[in-house]
Amino acid sequence: MVLEKIMVLMLGFVIMFAFQTLIYRMLLEADSTAENYRGEKIPVGLGIAYVLSQVTAVMLANLYFKQDFKVVYSLVLGVLSMGFVGLMDDLIGDKGTKGFKGHIKSLLGGKLTTGGLKAISGFGIGFLISLPISGGIIELGVNTLLVALFTNIINLFDLRPGRACKAFLFLGVVTILTSAFSVYSFLMISAIGVVLAYIGYDLRAKSMLGDVGSNAMGITLGVFAAMTSPFATKLVYLGVLVALHVISEFYSFTKIIESNKLLKTIDKFGRR
Repeated sequence: MVLEKIMVLMLGFVIMFAFQTLIYRMLLEADSTAENYRGEKIPVGLGIAYVLSQVTAVMLANLYFKQDFKVVYSLVLGVLSMGFVGLMDDLIGDKGTKGFKGHIKSLLGGKLTTGGLKAISGFGIGFLISLPISGGIIELGVNTLLVALFTNIINLFDLRPGRACKAFLFLGVVTILTSAFSVYSFLMISAIGVVLAYIGYDLRAKSMLGDVGSNAMGITLGVFAAMTSPFATKLVYLGVLVALHVISEFYSFTKIIESNKLLKTIDKFGRR
């Protein structure tokens, strides 16, 4: 059992190691760059490698585990769909509109931003994925919100090198520990392996995930939590996610982290 998990972790790691090298070179050659928080121009969109690696890893792993293909394909659908929407935001996104509130305000005013499209897509895809796994209308609503809010949560942390990856790794471990169906743990373990392979790039500020990566990582968490967590645990997750999204509309996560010694230490660990 432990050996199987290690093998899945290594599978994700090795696949990402190969993909990210190729995608990194591709982004450089295409001059797909953006300024980071230090004003340095670096490749943006290396999250494409996460999408390709996670999809490949779970499909290959399931050849061995032979679990319900509908569960595996639901995750694959989510990662591919939100990765695509995130890539659109990276390429043609309106950087002037900020926050969930800003995108909704634009949408109500008749203007569709890529951020608004991400929100609509997150809820729409969350609803479609939640339909076959929900036992009633209440659970359907909870699962839909869970997938949609998890999808955006990593994006909220993707403001400093390594921060989004650390948030994902923490939440990934938590969702595995609270899972009621350990047979599907390989879906998250493979993703953890993928992120462990990538985090060095991020910590050294060699590249940025982009929304393609943060969205895909977020929906991985959301789909896994919706499919494997007990209902009571889902409610706890939902409460925390709603609170974090509300806080992000009024306060800077960076300032909150900088003001807390422990969070600041964790945030800066490994950064160069």
